[in-house]
Amino acid sequence: MKDTRTGRWLLREPRPDAEARLICFPYAGAGASSLRRWPRRIGAMEVCAVQPPGRENRFREPPYHRFDDFAADAADGLAPYLDRPYALFGHCMGALLACATLVRLEERGHRLPDRLYVSSSLVPHRGFYGLFQPSMTDEQLADELRGIVRSLGEPEPLPELLPMAIAVLRNDVDMCFHHRPPGPRPLPCPITAIGWRDDPYVPAREMLEWDGYGETRHEVLAGGPWTFLSAPPELIDLVDRDAPAVAATAPGTREGAAW
Repeated sequence: MKDTRTGRWLLREPRPDAEARLICFPYAGAGASSLRRWPRRIGAMEVCAVQPPGRENRFREPPYHRFDDFAADAADGLAPYLDRPYALFGHCMGALLACATLVRLEERGHRLPDRLYVSSSLVPHRGFYGLFQPSMTDEQLADELRGIVRSLGEPEPLPELLPMAIAVLRNDVDMCFHHRPPGPRPLPCPITAIGWRDDPYVPAREMLEWDGYGETRHEVLAGGPWTFLSAPPELIDLVDRDAPAVAATAPGTREGAAW
């Protein structure tokens, strides 16, 4: 059985005085620290990064292999921090994790988010897609990882850490490959679907299918599949504008990243 204590599910303990929260789910192969360039707050919302097991500070814990199992434990683990207005954000696989968790939150009667942000993600019922494929060898996965890291201007993973990174990525890809829920199904909150003009994997027009999941606002931003990691102003302004109601009435400040 997984540890559902909330302290294990978030990279750091949320502030008790936060007026609202933006709970962010990582993309395939990544952990919570992938959002280290994001501000600590967007308007009145505290940015809270979800940390799944099997990576970074939870690397000793077994990873999940099914979205349903992840969503069940994440919903219970995050519930204590859903006591104020909040929104969910996910990019690529993170959007699928956020969507699955939202469904489970509704089923269990937990407080629901004011909005779901999905970035660069096909709708869940479309099935597996993307750059990475289960049939790829470890070396092929490693080459793609190196290419992504170089495109972000960051140092390549240390050779001794690369096998762990590949294992995390392969598990996530396999989990995505076997995830194909029935749909579309109406979700219990408004959606903002974010496409990126230079994304070769999920063209912005494909994001229109989120309309089948409920009230959806569509946005197309400049950049490619990894632009969101740098917290571009256009994205931050969008989230600030569409944030839970409290964020509109108490704009707060945008603090620098301190991950």
